[in-house]
Amino acid sequence: MRLPRLLAGGMLAAVLTGTAACGLQAAEPKLELRDAMSDFAAGRAGTLQLSLPSSADDVRAFAEAADPSARDGEMTDDDLQQLLSSSVELGYDFGEDRDSDADDASRFVVHLEDLDAAEVRTLDGLLYVRADVDGLAEKFPEMQPDLDTFRAGLTGEDGVPAETVDAATALLDGEWVSVDVQEYLDSVQALMEQMTGDAGAAPGDPAASLPDVSSAEMRDLLGAALKGAVSSVERRETDDELGDHLVAHLDLRKAYATLRSGLPELFTGETADALEQQLPPVDEVPEKHIDVSFWVRDGDLTRVELDAAQFLDEPAGHLVLRADVRAPEEITAPSDAVALDVAALMEAGMSPAQEAVEGPPAEELDAYTIATWIDEDIAVQAYDSGVEPSVDLLSDVVPYYDGLVPKTLDVTAVGGRVQVTVDDESVCLTLSPDGYGEDITDGPC
Repeated sequence: MRLPRLLAGGMLAAVLTGTAACGLQAAEPKLELRDAMSDFAAGRAGTLQLSLPSSADDVRAFAEAADPSARDGEMTDDDLQQLLSSSVELGYDFGEDRDSDADDASRFVVHLEDLDAAEVRTLDGLLYVRADVDGLAEKFPEMQPDLDTFRAGLTGEDGVPAETVDAATALLDGEWVSVDVQEYLDSVQALMEQMTGDAGAAPGDPAASLPDVSSAEMRDLLGAALKGAVSSVERRETDDELGDHLVAHLDLRKAYATLRSGLPELFTGETADALEQQLPPVDEVPEKHIDVSFWVRDGDLTRVELDAAQFLDEPAGHLVLRADVRAPEEITAPSDAVALDVAALMEAGMSPAQEAVEGPPAEELDAYTIATWIDEDIAVQAYDSGVEPSVDLLSDVVPYYDGLVPKTLDVTAVGGRVQVTVDDESVCLTLSPDGYGEDITDGPC
């Protein structure tokens, strides 16, 4: 009886071993993807190449299904093909200090077909920009007249400050230009305060800017959302260059639930409150499963693809979003960059911008200008009250102009029209339905 027992035991062991092997085989793709994603998320530097590897016909079919009311022909075949042949390169280096962005650096390159159209780098508090302006003008000839006008303005006769001519010339010539980010933010804040009289929050003010949300934190949140949403992982064919093709089946609602709870926590103050209120509740997200393709070679993530057509009620065509993972590239500061004088640029733009908001100085206001404003104010008042513009509303808007000019200002109704007098100058306004001030004549009514 010993032999049958040994056989039975051996058969049982074989069954258990086979079952375990099958289970391991089923779990192995998910583990492979998990490890590759974990290693990618832990990386402090990398490069991503973003592209749209879809055909023009597929994209048009997708666009029509996504928005049937969209007008056909808004983008020509040539324009669409140029877009699909282009890509964006994102490089990042979070430095050694995870809790600070002081040593972070980034790189952003736009490739239009075979043209390196523009590149932006940020590091050490400076932003560096360069563009192949001549190459862009060849691809988009309609740019050339504006470029010629801008170049002509570099003589200083057309409002371009002398302090910024060197930087503007360098940018047109395809050279590097640098901008001090904090100086720019401070200048914008000063401009806003001067224009509005409000010394409160502005882009350069920590109260108005977003808190320190590092890309590493955002990647952690995205990783957590992905991990919780993966229901299964299927292994497909293997590519010699990209490695194993793994298709993850994701529960869209689960992924959103993680993002919905974690995203507001990355912000503070009004931004966090706004996100909390504006993000739709989890139960409003459809119970939908989507597939995301990953490629893993020797444990490293090499490519990710998502077809946005899966989000349509009835999928049509394809809009494939692709991210290729490249080796990290060192992000350095160009040694020959021409610095842009931010203060001079802001000073040059101060007067026109301020006048656009505030209008001309009080001493330059005339009866005609004030009449156009009154026509607009009455039109707005009439719209808010649900009535037609008329002189009956004049008493509501005249107080706006008290003390507006250091002269004698008189605004009176003459029949159905409005007479505006500044010192000895009078004009007669016939109210318009839209407030455009189109019927104003010289002289009293």
